[in-house]
Amino acid sequence: MPVTKLPFHADHIGSLIRPASVSEAQDQADAGQISRDELHKTQQSAIADVVKKQQAHGVRALCSGEFDRKYYFSGFFEKLEGFKEVSPVPWELTRLSAAPIAALKKAGKQYPMAAVCTGKIRNPGSTYLENWKMLRSCVPKEQWGECKFTMPPPCYFHLRLGPGKCFDKSVYATDEAFFEDLAKAYQQEIRALYDEGLRNLQIDDPTLAYFCSDDMLEGLKKDGEDTDRMFELYLKAHNDCIAGRPEDMHVGLHVCRGNFSKSMHFSEGSYEAIAERFFKTLNYDTFYMEYDNPRSGGFDPLRYLPQHKNVVLGVVTTKDPQLEDAELMKTRVREAAAIIAKGQGRTEKEAMENIGISPQCGFASVAIGAEGMTEEKMFTKLKLVQDVAKELWPDRP
Repeated sequence: MPVTKLPFHADHIGSLIRPASVSEAQDQADAGQISRDELHKTQQSAIADVVKKQQAHGVRALCSGEFDRKYYFSGFFEKLEGFKEVSPVPWELTRLSAAPIAALKKAGKQYPMAAVCTGKIRNPGSTYLENWKMLRSCVPKEQWGECKFTMPPPCYFHLRLGPGKCFDKSVYATDEAFFEDLAKAYQQEIRALYDEGLRNLQIDDPTLAYFCSDDMLEGLKKDGEDTDRMFELYLKAHNDCIAGRPEDMHVGLHVCRGNFSKSMHFSEGSYEAIAERFFKTLNYDTFYMEYDNPRSGGFDPLRYLPQHKNVVLGVVTTKDPQLEDAELMKTRVREAAAIIAKGQGRTEKEAMENIGISPQCGFASVAIGAEGMTEEKMFTKLKLVQDVAKELWPDRP
């Protein structure tokens, strides 16, 4: 398989600290106090502002900060034909053994939104095209390739909703039939975005990392689930969703263990349990991996990374405003490179070409960032990523 170069050795995941104007406008729109058009105008203005700030700070990839979404997973499922939005989500609709649901219930928090499939899935043309246009309108056409757009994963609600509650069994008799039509909707969406200039797409999926959690696996088995089959089902769904994408479109997969309100996380555990199947099965160009603290485990699972794939190490945390030590970051990247090189039978210098660094997650995945994190501290963290990358890869972006 051809090697797809990393767009940037210094990257970031997508969501940025939201300005108060965006959060307030979202609340007002939810309450019916302003129109959706008024909300979109506020979002567009904030996106234009944060894109200018990213450019001024030399940050890449250029992102909307996800200011155009209430949650990082908003805007796709609920806009497809065949899905119905449910908000807030009653507990009886959820899968209590799923890592994020269990953690939220224990913390006394409500799961905010779900999309339930009640009919045949069909993409009406594109659900995200206007969102992409909001971002690309902020930069000249020659910079569209420096922009990144994010989407939720196909298995998002399938894991979080109770067994048999993700889709109507009278519409889809099996999981396989459900994911087959969902994949067609993804393929159509990706093509529509590509045709309008998108070249860097990232799928955000904490779901797969939850399979590193023994607690969740035990809970799923009590639900009667075959967890190996479920994991394989999700891997196939991912591959089917990105099948047939244009060769000059970079598609990456971000995995973490949850970064909910005020940086609550949902599971712990090394990637070791899933690494071989994960890296060798999935057809993504780049894997964005969480590696900011001990809950993520060590770098040993990276020995399974194929030669034609890239990995971006999330060695800077978005959960704490305290700045990381640059020398320790460099040491950790070289440690990862040694493990990858040994697994691939390459030199460490060769392995480094397929490695990048970033924060481990977005700064405000569901609108609320970590306590004490400010816009200034956020950009200081992103500058640290750039500075370390320039030392590790002096001749590369």
